[in-house]
Amino acid sequence: MFKGFEKLKDVQYVYTPFDSSLCGVKLEANNKKQYLLTGQILSDGKVLIHLCNYIEPWDDLSLSQKKSLNQRYQMGCGCKVS
Repeated sequence: MFKGFEKLKDVQYVYTPFDSSLCGVKLEANNKKQYLLTGQILSDGKVLIHLCNYIEPWDDLSLSQKKSLNQRYQMGCGCKVS
């Protein structure tokens, strides 16, 4: 689910501070792990995440959370679920 198409049409990169002492987030990218990420779109169009955001591996979400994200939370919203 992506909310923010009015500001940004496509996300190629997600930025985070360099390390955890600066609230940076380390994500596993090599094994194609999927995450639920929350963050913000900066005025220059960059998508930023940090430790204060909600970041959870998709496989760790409950069935109810996944169902809500894919169905319930989209109701009444102009967001795209993918």
